[in-house]
Amino acid sequence: MYQIYNGCNFPQGPLLFKDVFLFGEEGIPLQGNRVINRFLNFRDDQLLIWLLHHESRPLVALDGVVLPLFGDWSDNFWHWCMEMLPMALSAHEQGFNGTYLVPPVPFAADSLLLLGIKPEQIRRVEACDYHLQCLCLFPRQTGHDEAGTPARGRIRAAFRSLFATGKSSGRLYISRNGGSPESMRKVVDEERLLELLQRFGFTMLRLEELSLSEQLSCTCNADALLGPHGAGMMHCAFMPERSLVVELFAPTYINPCILLPCRQLRHRYFPLTSACHYNGYPYGYDIDPHLPTLEMTLERELSDN
Repeated sequence: MYQIYNGCNFPQGPLLFKDVFLFGEEGIPLQGNRVINRFLNFRDDQLLIWLLHHESRPLVALDGVVLPLFGDWSDNFWHWCMEMLPMALSAHEQGFNGTYLVPPVPFAADSLLLLGIKPEQIRRVEACDYHLQCLCLFPRQTGHDEAGTPARGRIRAAFRSLFATGKSSGRLYISRNGGSPESMRKVVDEERLLELLQRFGFTMLRLEELSLSEQLSCTCNADALLGPHGAGMMHCAFMPERSLVVELFAPTYINPCILLPCRQLRHRYFPLTSACHYNGYPYGYDIDPHLPTLEMTLERELSDN
């Protein structure tokens, strides 16, 4: 019988656990018969189900102290910035000199480097299980918890100190249509939307084609940010205060998870939802923007009058 230990909510850390295994793609920590739930987004029973169905993978031993920053949706830019990165910053500020074990997405390691963490401390996770000499955990908050605001503010300040120039990079549209065919929340008939946005001076970005530094060079200096709901809209947290942020939603999925940074930075935030009539919405999670509403919003917010 496994015992479950809450590895997120505890007084000021860190917590250290010797002789720990990390299992599966999520890196579930197991110390003897104790499962350490280091996750914000998965309940205890989910971890037990994963452990019961775990298939053996190559086992890699890591010496020293390791802080795992992968799993728990960490390959999503919003979850990374709002949940994992504040924990990494807290560790760095408290003098952590062990290994940061990060997801293989480029922005994870790159963001740690931008915070001043040494390259030799960063290790990208592989398709294996791990045996840790010592597991280290620091307190975490969900991305919707205002308790994480001070650390997120320091991350914002660090990024802006590197990329904010005081010279506008203009108005930016983040497209989701250039990714994999399986990606959700693409814009239906994007050309119609682009025709409208060109009238208001928007430039289209495909974030998947840019490094994190290139992304921040644009978004830290943007006057306006517009795009379909997705992790890329997290960049609103690095824009100048009181910027214009317009987020497009399908009526089938409305999750205004950037509301917290928008409120804190006093952005002019507008969530716009596709029209849905009596016969239902035919596009699933994809987004058919209601252009008259968007046009009216942009005329009001961006007019010179």
